[in-house]
Amino acid sequence: MSDKAGVFDFLENRILTHYHAARMILDGEMPPPRTAIVYPTYVCNQNCLWCEYAEDNTRIHHMMTSDQLCGLIWDLRDLGVRGVEFCGGGEPTLHPALPDLIREMKSRGMSTGLLTNGSRLSGDLALALADCASYVRVGFDSAHRETFDRVKRPRSPEASFDRVCENMAGLIRLRNERGGKVLVSMKVILCADNFREVEDCVALAERLGADSIQFKAARLTDRELNAEQADEATRLITEARARHPNISVVGGVGKLNMNRPCWLTPLQIMIDALGDVFLCCYYRHRREKHGFGNAFTQPLREIWYGRRHWDAIQSIRPAECNLLDCRFVHYNRIMTELMLERDAQFEFI
Repeated sequence: MSDKAGVFDFLENRILTHYHAARMILDGEMPPPRTAIVYPTYVCNQNCLWCEYAEDNTRIHHMMTSDQLCGLIWDLRDLGVRGVEFCGGGEPTLHPALPDLIREMKSRGMSTGLLTNGSRLSGDLALALADCASYVRVGFDSAHRETFDRVKRPRSPEASFDRVCENMAGLIRLRNERGGKVLVSMKVILCADNFREVEDCVALAERLGADSIQFKAARLTDRELNAEQADEATRLITEARARHPNISVVGGVGKLNMNRPCWLTPLQIMIDALGDVFLCCYYRHRREKHGFGNAFTQPLREIWYGRRHWDAIQSIRPAECNLLDCRFVHYNRIMTELMLERDAQFEFI
């Protein structure tokens, strides 16, 4: 935003609130995770061109039972988790237990985030999100119906462009009417098929009432932006940010470069629809190395504090991480500089 900072301008800084946990990691002690990434299902009602879970959606096509999902959330709370992001894997809002679970989580002091394709943001779920969630990010990936159909490939009418627009606008309207605080944003994955729609996507987000719009690049796909397209997308994002000062325009398509092993993964726990526990959500191309237990067959506390967890952390290879865009690259840079390269002396005010 041009005249005042938005919440995204400060997101990197929130890693500083994890100082004590980061200190424990450096001292060889596993901290409890504050955040959990949970995939309730590998079922999806869209088939996005670049989706790395497309094979899982067909081969596994699995959804947690309601008892499994609810039991997992309370186990996570007992482990120390205070914020849960539901995403996927699949489309998380297809899980029928989500509305009541989100309400119960709030009553127990837990925060909820949601990454969704927007197809089910209506009815009771919309009410639960408007009243209880911290944020909802809706994946659009286009500002036009024709492009949307080509890149998102909806499998049912409920997942169509018009329905998603209607649902997102409705959720924002509901939030405003009920005095809710949930932040609703649009997320756009740019590829060779849609990168010229940056300006139109920002205009659409603003028209629907979104609090912000985030751009990222598709990775590990034959539709990935080439160097020339990435440069043009960067220019278009910069220009759109200047032309739309009333909405926060964040993100970009530049590739990240992590040259040291990631040491901050214990700040979060990631669990997929099968109950498998991973270091982070970018496990698809290294499932064996990044997995270290199953929450449905083993006590979660034993998994988290077990030897396999430490071994998985040691297996991290920066070159593999650089294939994707992970926010932990930024977090590691900040904390490495402040805690290892320079002594920020956090013990003092």
